[in-house]
Amino acid sequence: MPLTRRFEVSYLASNGDIDEFQRVAPATPLFEEAFSALGRGALISTVDGLTAVEDILPGTLVETANGPKPLLWIGSMTVFPESGELAARAPGREPQKMLRIATDAFGFGRPAPDLMLGPKARLLYRSAACTEAVGAEEAFAPARAFIDGVSVIEISPMSPQKVWQLCFEGQQTFYVNGVQVESFHPGLKSEAMHDREMSALFLALFPHIDRFEDFGPMDVPRLTAFELENLRAA
Repeated sequence: MPLTRRFEVSYLASNGDIDEFQRVAPATPLFEEAFSALGRGALISTVDGLTAVEDILPGTLVETANGPKPLLWIGSMTVFPESGELAARAPGREPQKMLRIATDAFGFGRPAPDLMLGPKARLLYRSAACTEAVGAEEAFAPARAFIDGVSVIEISPMSPQKVWQLCFEGQQTFYVNGVQVESFHPGLKSEAMHDREMSALFLALFPHIDRFEDFGPMDVPRLTAFELENLRAA
């Protein structure tokens, strides 16, 4: 049986109210990717200014590449140090690490100030070289693929760290400390990759969603870390 962890959800109900709940679910990539993009203090660009991720509420109009979009869902979980009992119970499990991006690492104000990301964040990469790989000049790539040991570094948490992710209607590019981050989307083939029971457990964490198709379109393709490395080396 897979390890389990506690996930926290806040969402915009159909009547406009904000509802919250906590649930224990499998600690598998399907679930963890939906909850682990942003570290505490990450500043989200909204129509009313910058808001820390830990303070943002469903219904907030968030600035995206497609204009202001209402935040429908925000989820969080806790990343624990990979040692002791957890490591013993999950031999071979890839440690979950945070990422710190130094101020101006990607250009002036990108980010500003330093940005702490969770282990499953994806960042927008724009280059003409992307066209050959994915048919578009921009794509999302795992944030860990940008690690250079200087301005983008990997951090092993010494204490529990809470991490968050946002969900809108469809895949969105939103702005965090001036950096373009991908909102949560399970991908276009997620349902086919999981059995019915696991899919039902996952969808229950998204009360505004009935089917995987309801997550909406994906307008921006994705690159793997390996594909990004090859593009940047070319």
